[in-house]
Amino acid sequence: MFLASSGLNLLQVNPGLVIWTLVTFSIVVIILKRFAWDKILHALEERANKIQGDIEKADSLRKSAEAALKTYEDKLHAATEEVHKIVEEGKKDAVHLRQKMLEDAQAEVKSLKDQSVRDIEQAKTKAIAEMQHQIVELSVLIAGEILEKQLKKDDFSAFVEKEISKLEKLKVK
Repeated sequence: MFLASSGLNLLQVNPGLVIWTLVTFSIVVIILKRFAWDKILHALEERANKIQGDIEKADSLRKSAEAALKTYEDKLHAATEEVHKIVEEGKKDAVHLRQKMLEDAQAEVKSLKDQSVRDIEQAKTKAIAEMQHQIVELSVLIAGEILEKQLKKDDFSAFVEKEISKLEKLKVK
């Protein structure tokens, strides 16, 4: 309503307004072409070149990053394989060391057992010899007492002298 009451209708073509609009537009285009058009085109071209350079640089960086990632993944894979090899070698070494320790322990046990058997045999032999010696001493004592009681003094003296002479004969040989 406001537009209809003021008498200005936007849908009506006014020939004078159209001419002045075309003249003004042409002047603006001529001024822009003469003073600013080359600078605007140059700025747009520089901007396009900069954007193209940034795109190429980003692509180059992306390719470089992909190559670095590939190298890193290869190194990581190689390191993982090396770790697995080291772990396997460690396991083998541990098994080998365990086996060697078992063999050494068994050899030491056998050696200790053999030494113990020898010690026992020596102790047994020594004990038997000692017992024999004591038995001989006791037998001699008992025999001496029995003989002393049964033999007369003269017979006993003759017996002792006879035994001493036997011992002297043994020393001479």
